[in-house]
Amino acid sequence: MQRPTGWLLILCLLLCVWEPLNLAWSASSSLAAVTIDRLGRVMFLIFQVLVAGVGVAAGIAIWSRRMHGLALAKIAVGLSAGTAFIRFVWFPGNVPPGLRLPLGVLFIAYNVVWYAYLTFSRKAKLITQE
Repeated sequence: MQRPTGWLLILCLLLCVWEPLNLAWSASSSLAAVTIDRLGRVMFLIFQVLVAGVGVAAGIAIWSRRMHGLALAKIAVGLSAGTAFIRFVWFPGNVPPGLRLPLGVLFIAYNVVWYAYLTFSRKAKLITQE
């Protein structure tokens, strides 16, 4: 059984390692703001837990060469783009106002590139179909 290599391996690592680390960093930095904006922050944290969970599930599914791994990864990448949009529009944190739009566009573009890779890569399709 051939394991993912190259860009697909990097995506698996990002989904299984980076997403939970990003959740931990984001949750720890926004816990102080929960007292100010309770409902919004709590809902956003719940959404981030969902995104991290879907990301880890997608990474494991791709690593295990499950049939629906790519579809789950596309959902994870789309949810991650949604998280970036929400973060930079409603919860900018310590980002200076002049950098909100460029950083938001950068993070959304990052997820669009991964989505395009999952959609058009023959190698990604082959590894989950074998």
